[in-house]
Amino acid sequence: MSTILITGANRGIGLEFAKQFHAEGWKVWATSRSISNAGELISIISYENVIELDVSQSDQVKAMEIQLREQNVKLHCLINNAGVMTDRVGIDKVSQDDMVQAFKVNSASPVMLVQTLLPMLKSGCKIVNISSLMGSITDNSSGGYYSYRMSKAALNMAVKSMSQDLRRKNISVFAFHPGWVRTRMGSLIAPVSTKKSVNGMMHILGQLSMSDTGKFYNFKGEELPW
Repeated sequence: MSTILITGANRGIGLEFAKQFHAEGWKVWATSRSISNAGELISIISYENVIELDVSQSDQVKAMEIQLREQNVKLHCLINNAGVMTDRVGIDKVSQDDMVQAFKVNSASPVMLVQTLLPMLKSGCKIVNISSLMGSITDNSSGGYYSYRMSKAALNMAVKSMSQDLRRKNISVFAFHPGWVRTRMGSLIAPVSTKKSVNGMMHILGQLSMSDTGKFYNFKGEELPW
């Protein structure tokens, strides 16, 4: 049985990933910042496989690593889904605190998770980092959203670097843009359902190989510009 770890899985895209991977017969481990808010997730994959984790807190990341190691977990896939949008403002309102928090959660945490879990990643493991087209420098024609855009652009660079560093271990690394999805972060007027988005990303993931590592795709399978 293949095993996957999904961060930020108590709602939205992460929860849908948990549903679909579980339905396909994977052993799913998943994280939530609060177990008390993970009722639907627990009903899908069981309480024992849900880990309370704030990805930006190094002590909690270490505790998760110990828990997984004690269970002798070996991962075939890791989805770095946990993320934040700390503001939706322009140059006149953006704050340093918002930028730092966004970088900590959206950019640094995925890298530190991979570093911590590296001994558990099997040869052939695929690492998916949920990015955004808003992190594309080429595509930015409207400005604003400084914290989110900058943190996702930094994540994209991390994806490229990790893809080079982990190639010798036969571990592939990708950035995915899930689309504008109807979630609490994306808003209720967004045109793409979580089911459609995750269906698309899982289809793409099944087709990707080491020859594709370090690339950026949308949920339709189209390669995106950095």
